[in-house]
Amino acid sequence: GTLPPAFATLVRDRGCVILRNVVPTAQATAWETSLKSYTTRHRSVGGFPVDNPQNWSLWWTPAQVQIRSHPRVLAAMRCVSQLWHVDDPTLPIDMDAQVVYPDRFRIRYPSKGAEYTLPAHLDSGGIERWECAANRENFAKIFQGEWEGWDGWRADARLEARSDLYGVNAACSCWRCMQGWLSLSETGTGEGTLRLLPSLKASVAYIMLRPLFDDEGGWSDGEATFPGSEPGNTQFFPSKEWHAALQMEKSIVGIPPVRPGDYVFWHCDLVHEVDRFHPGTRDSSVVYNACNPLTPYNLQSLLRVREAFKKAAVPPDFALYEIVKEHEGQHEDHGARRDNILSSEGLQAMGLEPYDVDAPGLTEGQRKMRKMANEALGFGTAAEDD
Repeated sequence: GTLPPAFATLVRDRGCVILRNVVPTAQATAWETSLKSYTTRHRSVGGFPVDNPQNWSLWWTPAQVQIRSHPRVLAAMRCVSQLWHVDDPTLPIDMDAQVVYPDRFRIRYPSKGAEYTLPAHLDSGGIERWECAANRENFAKIFQGEWEGWDGWRADARLEARSDLYGVNAACSCWRCMQGWLSLSETGTGEGTLRLLPSLKASVAYIMLRPLFDDEGGWSDGEATFPGSEPGNTQFFPSKEWHAALQMEKSIVGIPPVRPGDYVFWHCDLVHEVDRFHPGTRDSSVVYNACNPLTPYNLQSLLRVREAFKKAAVPPDFALYEIVKEHEGQHEDHGARRDNILSSEGLQAMGLEPYDVDAPGLTEGQRKMRKMANEALGFGTAAEDD
């Protein structure tokens, strides 16, 4: 389905949305039970924090593979992906098709300590937001002094954008147009969960222009610096010191309460963080699962991810975690099996079935992209599909 037009306009302005009851409560709760059981059986896989793992170094449990391929999960991803638009219908961008980007899950326990913290940040690029030419094109309206006219939902200029120009081992090599997670538990506001700065256009414009101004807000005629970013770190960290006008102590707010089966999404350029504390009474459990449209860049990611799936191996973007002493590929009960993929669309997203090039309503660019993907995945050449 699609979001009602007035509501979609509000979501584009805020940069975030919660879809309620995407999967039944009983199913979401069963997945949480399955994940907890898996971590109990395989404690040595570890995670973060090291002495009390809550963000587990696991990517291919049965529950995770099932969630990524569940028809209602994929329908929700397709729904929010329609918030984006492509002006040039000939470009090889398919916002209706997904590729799997395997991420981890979090089971955060109630605690008075701040051992699990993630300060305000942006993913998908640090210094790359200024250094990458495609990113500069994407933010061109802002740099031209017309920030009110910047369209953060136009996908065209994202096609060639790169979030990692320095080849680090823990960088995202996939364009996640909407980051997101599926809730597996009942979690209240402030109970060890997500916090967002729900003002997309103004916050992005300020962050992108900040290097051009001095600390007093005047035009800087010296050499630009880029506070919050450093080469080799693909996350950007705004701070109260360097980005005072964001007023993050007020502007970043906790998300509303969520229940098992709710799906939380936020724009790839939205500032977000995690509660320092979890004062609640039960675990806060989520499975990270972003929207990853079919593009040439994401296709290259899918080719690598498919090979990792076949071996139940650590995904390439998480190679840093190969130092752990135990991997899923060593487990007889890992979930990297075709039987755990619950839909044909899920098989396509995992690179195990060809994308449908004859689906009604495809643009020239979508059909081109699907043919390109099928050829790269070994399902026949583009010429044979014509």
